[in-house]
Amino acid sequence: MHQPANALPGHAPASRPFESLQPWGWSPALAEVCQDRCPPGAEPGRVVAASRGLALVQTATGETWCAPTGRFRARLQAEDLTLCAGDWLLLERPPGDGRASALDLLPRGPSLTRQGASGRPQVLAAHLDVVFLVMGLDRNFNLPRLERLLALAWGSGARPVVVLTKADLAGEAGPFVARVEGVAPGVAVLAVSALTETGLDGLRACLPPGATAVLVGSSGAGKSTLLNALMGEAVRRTREVRASDGRGRHTTSLRELFRLPDLGCLIDTPGIREVGLCAGGADLDSTFSDLAAWAASCRFRDCTHGAEPGCAVQAALAEGRLDPERYGHYLRLRREVAFEAARSDARLWREREDKWKRIGKMLKQMKKERP
Repeated sequence: MHQPANALPGHAPASRPFESLQPWGWSPALAEVCQDRCPPGAEPGRVVAASRGLALVQTATGETWCAPTGRFRARLQAEDLTLCAGDWLLLERPPGDGRASALDLLPRGPSLTRQGASGRPQVLAAHLDVVFLVMGLDRNFNLPRLERLLALAWGSGARPVVVLTKADLAGEAGPFVARVEGVAPGVAVLAVSALTETGLDGLRACLPPGATAVLVGSSGAGKSTLLNALMGEAVRRTREVRASDGRGRHTTSLRELFRLPDLGCLIDTPGIREVGLCAGGADLDSTFSDLAAWAASCRFRDCTHGAEPGCAVQAALAEGRLDPERYGHYLRLRREVAFEAARSDARLWREREDKWKRIGKMLKQMKKERP
């Protein structure tokens, strides 16, 4: 169960900053936006979970289910938006115990976005301060996958933190931490164990009251077990990882926001099978900050770090300062982001053409119907 917010009698006045929502991430910046956009009788609420057009929302007076109004639903469809855990909405409640209506979506802060199966960007969680990249110290340990997750985390605008779970199985976690630090310069790396509670205090220090983090990783990484340990109770069902291949099964099917005791909010997500990068949602320069530093010394500003003369990245590669495998990962991810950007541009052009064709047909039909 989610911890209920401190109850307030009735609806909080629009002029007040909804203090009871501060543990859920409410901030002065959101209060200012809300004051400008909140109609009389409406109130803000944070999306705890969203599924099939409905959203479970935490308000100043507790949790409630809501559905977008027709006008708001049309706007979401027109702007290709889907509600997600962490969003802030403006709600209107009918008299009695009827379901609330969602009127508007407050502007999103730092958000984690990946390339969806449909080829469109998919927002996984919104209004984030920290992205916990979770990887187990067993057969789940995979540095190339971590580099992909780092690109998403840096692209979100939130602070990435690598969490190495199952430290009790690793014997000595130091060598694993060193390997991760080699591909994640400047990123905090924590080795933790939910079983022995090793390293959990370091994790708690990253999530003070009012902050929001998201757990991201593949199935079997230990995200739900970690959440249960931080909550102090079993709020997520867990399953054992198969010994044959080290893989876990999906125990989380819904992205859901939890408020941790005496801490901030934590969004748990299902295991990510495919870490698709999308243009605008991935930050390769921060992920490969060592390459970016060398690239700043290249002779040409548009250097592709291939065969151009005066390429500082190629010089670092030749001198052994840059790992060839890391360079190869960088090139592969850069090509993927460029491909997705081109595909997105082509899709937008097709959608615009289809839109104007529909408008043209409608105008012709209107002319025919004129007397």
